[in-house]
Formats: sequence, structure tokens, C-alpha cells
Amino acid sequence: MIVDKFGRRFRNLRVSLTAACNYACSYCVPDGKRLLKAKNELAATRLLKGVSLLQQAAGIDKVRITGGEPLVTPKFDEFLLGVTSLPLSDVSLTTNGQLLLKKKEVIQESGLKRINVSLDTLNPIRFKKIARGGDLQTVLNGIEEMLHIGLKVKINMVPLRTQNLSEVPAMLDYCLDRGIELRFIELMRMGHLLNSSSFSNDFVSMESLLDIIAANHTFARTDAPYDSTAVRFQIPDKGSFGIIANESEPFCRACTRLRLSSDGYLYGCLSNSNKHYIGDLVDLPAHLVLPKLQGLLVNSLSDKRLSFQGEVTVMKFIGG
Repeated sequence: MIVDKFGRRFRNLRVSLTAACNYACSYCVPDGKRLLKAKNELAATRLLKGVSLLQQAAGIDKVRITGGEPLVTPKFDEFLLGVTSLPLSDVSLTTNGQLLLKKKEVIQESGLKRINVSLDTLNPIRFKKIARGGDLQTVLNGIEEMLHIGLKVKINMVPLRTQNLSEVPAMLDYCLDRGIELRFIELMRMGHLLNSSSFSNDFVSMESLLDIIAANHTFARTDAPYDSTAVRFQIPDKGSFGIIANESEPFCRACTRLRLSSDGYLYGCLSNSNKHYIGDLVDLPAHLVLPKLQGLLVNSLSDKRLSFQGEVTVMKFIGG
């Protein structure tokens, strides 16, 4: 096991299947142009080999499938069926939900238990403005179907002061009514937002969110796992919600996350653009790979910051 001087180790792996996305969300890309796949994206078999090797070398036991938008790539089915067959304690999926209905059968076949859907508004007009792609009703239908077939669903919402802040109460009620846990995500200083006035204009702090929610609900803070990214709150007899407060209450000191990009790079920290290529290792025998991989993991762990400082990297490239 590789552990740094702050007691952090890698347990959770985010795997970006592709950098491509069928949205062009305003907080992700500045110009409305959809992200395309990376030049040298690894095939599903090689990404799966990478996951297996990281299990052996780092003790990874949880995997989240991300993107880009993972459901747009042809390798999604093969990767999902492959990764859910590995001896992992948990496999989950983050998606914008636009293609959930089309992928229902393979999701059922895989035995996947839970998904996170990125959804920033319930208003069709605002949806078009923020997502700049897709159809809101298709996403909502997909969510309902995932609940119907027994999946645990969480919704991720990025509150934006100039765009969707007024919808916080409605989104929370939508989720509470369906047994969905809502995760508010503070806007992150990444990509084009790192040194932009758009960040300060749209940023909504955890304190501001709680003030809005308190106007309609009584809630109390609850315990969460030590390495959780979210601060969790319980609304008596109704449900719970969380806030990923990367600015207000950073989780960096307890972070156990490692990211594998679609083109084969390891990233140890969202706030550090250092990357370490493992694409050339996945074809080697395990006894040759593991010593080299452990060295890269030591470097990746040393890349971790103690607080979120922002980064020019677009998170969609490295698996949010």
C-alpha cells in the first residue's frame, strides 16, 4: 500500500472513457463547442487492464465511470460489462443522462447499482442555455426509468448565481419526492474559469446554498465517511442532500481519488496538471508492470494538494 505523510492513499478510481461529450455546458467549455475525443484514446480492453493493474498496485476497490460523457463512446458497453465483473466493492457511473434509455439493457445486464446524473435545471429553456445540447425531458425520462429498474440515483447540480440559483428549492423538492439524493457542487475554478470573472459572478458558496434551503426545510449536518467529497445534511422524514464544497470546505486532506484519462494518463489531483502515462504498461506482463506502476503511483500521490487551488485542465478530460 502506498501512503503519503498525511495518511492519504488511493482507493477510488475515476476512469474517463472518452473526452467527448454531447453537451457543451457553460461552466465546462467557454465557446459552446462540444468536446471531442482525445487523439489516442485507449480501447476498452486496455482501460480494463489498467483498472486491474491499479487494483493490484494501489489497492483500488471502487471505480466510477466518467467522461466526457461515457455513454457516447462505442466502448461503453464493453467497459461497463468488464469492470462490473472485476472484484471491486463498488462500481458507479456519472452521466448527463441523455442516453440512459438507450443504454438501459446493458446497464441492467451489468448489474450496476447506482448512477449520478448531472442535471442543473428543471426548466427546458435554462437547460438549453446551460447544457447547450440535448433534451431535458429525455433526461427526466431516463432518470425515472433508472429508478424503475431499481438503481440508486443521485443528481449533481452546479448552482450558478446568474443562471439557475432560483431553482435550488425546486430541484431539492424534485429529488426528495423521488428518494434521490441531490448533490450540489460548488463551481470549480478549472479550465476557462480559472482566471475569469465568470467564476466570481456565478460562484455560490455552501453558506449561501444553506440559507436558501433553510427557507423551506429544517435540516442538520450528518456524519460522512472520512474521505467523502460531500458535506451531508439530513431533512427529517424527507431525505438528505449533500454539498461538494471544494471552495468553502475543501476535502483535499482526506482525498483518496485517482483519475485515469481516456488516453492513458494518471492524474493524482484535480488541482495539479501533472500526469503520468501508463498506456505503454498495460501490454506488459504483470511482474514487469507493477514495479514501474508503483513508481508512477508514488509520483501521482505526491501531486496531491492540501487545498483546492484551481487548474487550467478541463475536468471533463480527466474524469470528474
